Formats: sequence, C-alpha cells, structure tokens
Amino acid sequence: MSKLVEMKNIYKSFFGVEVLHDVNFEVDPGEVVALCGENGAGKSTLMKILAAVYTCDSGEVLVGGNPAPKNATTLDMAGMGVSMIHQELNLMDHLTVAQNIFLTREIMGKNGLIDHRQMNVEAKKLLDMLGQSDIDPKEYVRNLKIAQKQMVEIAKAVSFDVKVLIMDEPTSMLTTRETTILFNLIRRLASEGMGIVYISHRLAEIKEVCDKVTILRDGNFIATKNVAEISEQEIANLMVGREVTYKVAGNFKGDPDDVLLEVKNVSDDFLQNLSFKVRRGEILGFSGLVGAGRSELMEFVFGIRKCKTGEIFVRGNKEVIRSPKDAIRLGLGFATEDRRQTGLLLRRSIRENINLIDHIRKPGNWLHAAEMADNTSRLIKELNIKCYSQDQYASDLSGGNQQKVVFSKWLLAEPEILILDEPTRGIDVGARAEIYDIIEKLADSGKAVVIVSSDLTEVLSVCQRVIIMHEGRITGELESEECTEEVIMQYATNVAAAKEGEKTA
Repeated sequence: MSKLVEMKNIYKSFFGVEVLHDVNFEVDPGEVVALCGENGAGKSTLMKILAAVYTCDSGEVLVGGNPAPKNATTLDMAGMGVSMIHQELNLMDHLTVAQNIFLTREIMGKNGLIDHRQMNVEAKKLLDMLGQSDIDPKEYVRNLKIAQKQMVEIAKAVSFDVKVLIMDEPTSMLTTRETTILFNLIRRLASEGMGIVYISHRLAEIKEVCDKVTILRDGNFIATKNVAEISEQEIANLMVGREVTYKVAGNFKGDPDDVLLEVKNVSDDFLQNLSFKVRRGEILGFSGLVGAGRSELMEFVFGIRKCKTGEIFVRGNKEVIRSPKDAIRLGLGFATEDRRQTGLLLRRSIRENINLIDHIRKPGNWLHAAEMADNTSRLIKELNIKCYSQDQYASDLSGGNQQKVVFSKWLLAEPEILILDEPTRGIDVGARAEIYDIIEKLADSGKAVVIVSSDLTEVLSVCQRVIIMHEGRITGELESEECTEEVIMQYATNVAAAKEGEKTA
C-alpha cells in the first residue's frame, strides 16, 4: 500500500535564508503524525508546501502515490484531498458562519442563485458533529469568540472530501471540552483512513492523540519516533538539542503591603463585582476556561473596555483609565491574546513593532534610527527571534516568533505593571523556558506581572498566586503551594464552589 503523503528532499529558502534543508516526511492512511520543533524550525513552512501555499525550491510531493502538479495551487491540492487548518485564523469576519464554511463552494439552488437555507442546514450538521450546536450558522463571524472561530475553521476543513488534514496548533484557543471533542473527531477520522498531521507545542496532547512524531530543528529533519516509545522529555530534548528542564513556581517573598495595582468592584452585563490586587515583585495568575471573563477584566484595566462600575488604583492612587494611552503613561503594559488583531502591525517591520510602545511612552521625544536599530538588535538576540532582518514584516514571521515580537515591545517599554494574556500560545518548550526566566527576572526587579493563561502547566510553573474565574465571577484564589491542576479545574468549572455550598447548607 502506498504512502498517503510522501515529501522527499524538500528545500526551501526565503530571501536567501534556508528554512528547510533536505527534509523528508511521511504519513500513512489512518495515521496521526505530530510535527514538532522550535519556533522557526520549519514545521508550518513544510505543511504549507504540502498544501501548496508555498512552492518548494526543490524536492517532491506525492499524495496517495500521485505527484503533486508542478506549481500546484491550494485548489489543486484540495482536489487531491489535502486540507489545512492554519495557526492564524483565515475567516471573513463580514460573512456568516455558513458562508465561511462553503466559501468558493457555495450550494446553488435550481434558480441558479446561492441556496443560503441549504448552506445553513449543512453548516449546522457540521457544527453539531463538532459539538458546537450553540454556534448559529447565520451568525456573522465577527461576533464570535476566538475559540468559536477556531471551531468554524475546523468545520470548514472537514467539509471538504479530505484525505489529509493538517492541523496547525488547533487547540491553542479551545476549551478543555472543545479539545476533548476535537480529539474524539481526530480519532474517528483516522479510523476511517484519513491521515492527520498535528502541529503542536503541547507535548501532552501529542502523547494523547498521535501515533508518530516527526521532529525538525533549524529546518533539518531530526527524527521520527513512535509516540508510545518516546517521552515528553525526550521530545523536548530533541526539539531544542539539549536537556530541557521544567520548574515549579516559588512563593512570593516581597512586601505584602506594597500593592502596585488594585482593582475594585468591576461589573457590567457579564463581569460580576470583580476585585483583585497585585503586589510589587509578584507574579499573579488568572486561570479559568475560555470565556470565563479574564481577558475582559484585563481590557477594563487597560482602558480598552468600558464597564458600569469599577475602580483602579495604581501605586495607591485612584486613576481614571479611559484609553490604552492613559494606561501606558501610568506604567501599565498589556500583551493581548490575539497577536494578529491587537498585538502587532503585521505590515510593519519588526523594528517598527518593537519600538512602537516606546514612542507612546515618550511623547514628544523622537527616537533616532540608530537607537531603534540597537533596541531591536538587543531584543532579537535576547528572545532568539528567528528572522533574516529587522526590516522583515511581522506578517512573515512564524506564529511563535510573532509572539516574541509582541513580548519584546513591552520589555522595551519597561512597564511597572505588565499584563500578559496567553503569553506563550504557540511558543515551543525551549522559548517558553526563556520567557518564564524573563518574567521571573521582571518580578525580581520589582515589577508586578499578571498572567492570564488557559495552560495549567504554565500557571503552575510561574505564578505565585492564582485567581480562578468562571462565567464572569471569581470562584477561587490560591497560593502557589495550594495549586494543583485538579484544584484549579474544580474552581474553573465551579465544582469547588458547589461543594463549599453543600457544606454550609
């Protein structure tokens, strides 16, 4: 039986920089193959060549034993059964869910016009299959939450006659429940003979759902292993080429009365009387399921969101923050969850993005070109951002390297209070360790850091205190020594509160 996918001796360069060097990759029918590597290792580039988003410089691509057409288009590869769910969402916000799912393949009625009713019916079937019955096919995509948009992308991908499904960081924006639904779908599709390529930095997921793992490093093939025969630690070590160590968060050792930020009684139609404080030198985590209201609370603090009630105290002084500019000038920073929409200027250079907040922070002061270049060089080196030039557009970077640019611009601005919303989404294990070290150094230097994260391993690794939210309310607050995944999830699903209610009844 022929291989479902064969990629032989693949080479690819961008602007004279080689990003793939003699790479081979295979998938058998019914097999789930993880593709792992650090940010910039070439994972997404290799899969974009398979999907014909990019053309390789040399090499051969075969699907089901048949060579891909020379200069193949994405439609050519879709015709061969290859479908890709990209790491960054590719939906049309001004179209409905159903219109997005069937874009370029609209269902036509007998009158020669688009049959929107039937498209809605078929979209509903797909969404129900994915456990997303709460998503209305007639709803405009711009009104959906990020996790819902990701599920629409998945519905769109499986709506094709797919033989090979490529998933690039598919769970980065999904809840635990949605991840479970996705894994069940993957297993079912594989049992029906589909080949699935699963790109992820979440090694526990790879162990749970994948059959094999192929590892790339700096554009080179390193190894292919059976998942059952390799540990998460061994995968991480092969990815980075050295021993990767994991740490556990320590306790807060600063002055408990030295409060840099205090937020009181924040309420609106969703948020319910939320209050918290973070002290100088503290790393405070906000945990909870997607949609719990954590990001909305941080948007209020940073002047993005208006609420009916709420007070903000910075260094003990009551402040009115009407805009992000107000927040920045008070010494706050906020790396948002959606890097492409609110974190970066995609069609601007790395240098412009990294120096952007510094311009706002220093009104009336011009930054010289040499100073901007020096700032950028230093941060590219410190965060190991893989790029060919400071002039490279942010849009041309891998997702993980885009995230590092977002992080860099806030490091340069040196805020006294730094809010990080999903700071390591799409970032590899090696880079995560580097970023965690930077966060700890920020706290050690007297900064206050607030981390919003759906990654429980991340929360347990760096946060000294954790506040847990559920449906717009704070349901729990724990010191680091009290934190386990099980306890956090009890509060995140409101099970702990229900148990406490039973005890007091």
